[in-house]
Amino acid sequence: MKGKIKKIIASALMMGLILTSCANNGNKDVKSNDTSSEKVSEKKAEDDGLIGISILAADHGWLAALSYNAEEKVKESGINAKILTSNNVNEQASNIDDLIAMNPSAIVLEPHTDEVKNYAKKIIDAKIPLVLFDRLVDVDYTSYVTGNNPKVGSTVAEYLGSKLDEDATIAVHNVPSAGSVSAERVDNFKKVMKEKYPNIKLVEFQTASFTQEDGLKSGADLLTANSKIDAIFSIDDESSLGFLQAIKDAGRDDIKYISGCGGSQAYFKKIQEEKDIHLFSATYSPKMIKDAIEVATKISKGEKVEKDIFIDPEIVSSENVSDFIDANSPY
Repeated sequence: MKGKIKKIIASALMMGLILTSCANNGNKDVKSNDTSSEKVSEKKAEDDGLIGISILAADHGWLAALSYNAEEKVKESGINAKILTSNNVNEQASNIDDLIAMNPSAIVLEPHTDEVKNYAKKIIDAKIPLVLFDRLVDVDYTSYVTGNNPKVGSTVAEYLGSKLDEDATIAVHNVPSAGSVSAERVDNFKKVMKEKYPNIKLVEFQTASFTQEDGLKSGADLLTANSKIDAIFSIDDESSLGFLQAIKDAGRDDIKYISGCGGSQAYFKKIQEEKDIHLFSATYSPKMIKDAIEVATKISKGEKVEKDIFIDPEIVSSENVSDFIDANSPY
């Protein structure tokens, strides 16, 4: 009898050990699954990647709207991004180094000038896809997203050429600090004028930047140096506001046309209100930065993108300006 009891106890102990072993094995499986889940999350974060964005600091309305739209795109898309702004080439060079150190999946770069070229090359040398925005530098970029600057020049040239007499004089606005943006608009404007309207006289002048204040100052100097001007080919809306004020201050009535470019709501309102001078603009929306960030996001996911993406301008005049008024626009 005692022998049977011992056998039963031994069997029970053995069964307990087996059950404990099974329970422990079950816990290991759960822990293993948890670890696997963590790895999946980590992998997803890696797949999403970081998008580095280097753009110009807001020294005028268009750039302020650019920053606003970049931040809005990041929030809307829920992407992982780092936006850095800079006031000059040296600051941007430092920002580029900082972004490279973060090892992003792609970098969106709006270069100050051609001087940023060597730093753009550093991005490429680091094997990071480069999306140039707005301004072009001579590097082997992955994609370039911009408004069609050459077409801004040619479109305005056709518009003014068709409106003015053959002996007219047009003041041609340059902003050297804007790099390729200014060069492409002005070069194509002059090219079309030379080919199609060779008798129209072109007088060139410069502003230091795209601001109303610089437009007012340079506009006053332009009017002092030239007794007769029929039109101003301006490559920026805010500059045009300054030119308009300079004309009013000087009491001049010879200027009949002023162009612009960008999408400034303040300038659009002037287009509606102004009766003596025909104001118009070629669109170059700061919302284009969203397209550039979208391209960078696609690249980070391994999707193919176009090498060059040009967004064509539209002419905004008193006839259609109401279609472009946006009370919520930051610019």
